Amino acid sequence: MYYETEKNDHGLPYNPIKACVVPRPIGWITSINADGLVNAAPYSFFNILSYSPPYVLFSAGGHAEDQKEKDSVANVRATGEFVYNMATWDQREQMNNTG
Repeated sequence: MYYETEKNDHGLPYNPIKACVVPRPIGWITSINADGLVNAAPYSFFNILSYSPPYVLFSAGGHAEDQKEKDSVANVRATGEFVYNMATWDQREQMNNTG
């Protein structure tokens, strides 16, 4: 299938770019704001970029409902740190409840 992202004329019920990595891993991104408050948010758009040095990337597309930057992004910008917490099968209900 040839897909031009600008046209978005694929005819599928969902944007096919979301299915490029399958199965898509899920987990929580935890971060801390400047006041020390911990934020945990479910994410499914992250991946490993390199193992040496170790780099993990997450994508926080879109905005919060109030159109401000998402807390995870604001916290990472402020501190330069986040933690990826991989969800396991045993945590599936908790993950579904937070997503």
